[in-house]
Amino acid sequence: MKRILGIVASPRKLGNCEILTRVIMEAAGQDNVLEMVRLTDLDIKGCRACYSCLPKESACVIDDDLGFLLEKIRHADAVVITAPCYILGPNSSIKKLQDRFVSIGNKFEQFAGKPCVTATTYGAPGWEGYSEQALNLTARFLNLNLVDSAVFFGAHPAEVIEKPADLQRARQLGRALFDPAYKRTPKINECPVCWSDILRYDGENVICPFCGTRGEINTGGEKAKLIFYPKDGHRFTDEGRKRHFDAYLNSKKQEFLSKRQHYKELQSPYRGASYWVTPDHVK
Repeated sequence: MKRILGIVASPRKLGNCEILTRVIMEAAGQDNVLEMVRLTDLDIKGCRACYSCLPKESACVIDDDLGFLLEKIRHADAVVITAPCYILGPNSSIKKLQDRFVSIGNKFEQFAGKPCVTATTYGAPGWEGYSEQALNLTARFLNLNLVDSAVFFGAHPAEVIEKPADLQRARQLGRALFDPAYKRTPKINECPVCWSDILRYDGENVICPFCGTRGEINTGGEKAKLIFYPKDGHRFTDEGRKRHFDAYLNSKKQEFLSKRQHYKELQSPYRGASYWVTPDHVK
């Protein structure tokens, strides 16, 4: 018996994401313990950039529902993350969660190895944007074992399972969670490390903006192809996580502490005068 946690980043009740999450979890096998969390209902506040959480033994000082969510993930054997696309990106509750990853990134061992699948919905052809990549980024920064991800078209509630092929694809995601033999079908010209097909080109190298993997454009054949040369030290390796969340962020914290008076002097000309405007109810 396995415990599966579904994280639904959508405010719509019985909407596409909620139904997809249920289909995926129920397809993972019988007699599992299923739990769902509506991310948009949780009180997850913005990061204060205070760096109090940088010591590995320190939790975030903000008193909200992030701790509840992380505890649910710790106790889960598998995780399903779903979100609708809003204006080319996922629902903002995903970004609010991502903004708190400074307090999670140096504790990545707590979530390691838990299988995860993500599902994104979008309601206008060609408007799926970067939502799938954002959900996969969420899973990878949580150090979950991302098994597969999929994008489903559907604007109206339950439309994503209207087509038998889409319903079958959702069930395939669920079965993949605990199938050690499952092999995901990669997309053409995607990053081999994080699966992103959103890439940058600096005139010489192709660069994945999510994990930092580099490659080149090969024009030797009839069609141009991307050839990647991933290295072990990308952002989602244990080494990469430690390099950013332990070494780099702690070094920036120490740099700030040593130059705090200097920064106060730089701020000095900008103190006093205020141009802020606020709604009447705030006053």
